[in-house]
Amino acid sequence: MNLEDVRAIARGSRVFDLGVELFPGMPHVPLHGPFGFSMIREHGDHMYSGGACSAVEAIFCTGHTGTHIDALGHVARDMKLHGGLDVTEHQSKTEGMKAHGIETVAPVVRRGVFIDVAAYLKKDVLEAGRPITKEELEAAAVAQGVRVEEGDVVLVRTGHMQNWPGRNYYFQKGGVPGIDLDAAKWLSDQGIFMVGSDTFAVEVLPAPTMPVHCHMLVDRGIHLLEVSVLEELSQARAHEFLFVCLPLKVRGGTGSPVRPVAIL
Repeated sequence: MNLEDVRAIARGSRVFDLGVELFPGMPHVPLHGPFGFSMIREHGDHMYSGGACSAVEAIFCTGHTGTHIDALGHVARDMKLHGGLDVTEHQSKTEGMKAHGIETVAPVVRRGVFIDVAAYLKKDVLEAGRPITKEELEAAAVAQGVRVEEGDVVLVRTGHMQNWPGRNYYFQKGGVPGIDLDAAKWLSDQGIFMVGSDTFAVEVLPAPTMPVHCHMLVDRGIHLLEVSVLEELSQARAHEFLFVCLPLKVRGGTGSPVRPVAIL
């Protein structure tokens, strides 16, 4: 492929931004810290010759702020990580995860598949605490003309992002819609690389034992993408695309904020 071919592809592409903005006061998971922002140097604090000046901010957040990827080290079951690793031997307050940290996740450039369950069920937003079953996921994929294949990134829409950035995005009486364990097992059986959703857990909530997180991250080594913006994909009825997402290489991190895109 020559440079002109690359330019032609770029000019003809439509790019969907699947990430939320990060800003002070944004909603966050109650068990996680809030997003912090401070302009530590304003324009005019220091002047360079010729009248130039610059501004610099400091940001403070967890690896699970806004749109983010879960590293495999994010969840353990019975104190075991993916691959049966003893979590007590692979974590540190100062070094983070010594195995399955987010820095081990390569840039994600893969086929993306969008399954719009809310649209398939003819609902604007799925009800609080409503599980998405394997049968519904399969039927929606068939109706929307897509087939889930090995190595795919699968994005599942519930419509819950329409509550963002309101407080009820995280605090909703009755829980949050999402896939149930059987639906998760169906996806993992297809050999996918990652599953994402427009909710903050992907799985249906409440989920006291975190069955989908445990199945995907611990049992199968499949990443989760949470708090994804899927409304434009739904409006465009774009169900297959190039998915690109680059997690930050935070050594030992359990997750990373990301700005994923779908390219058509």
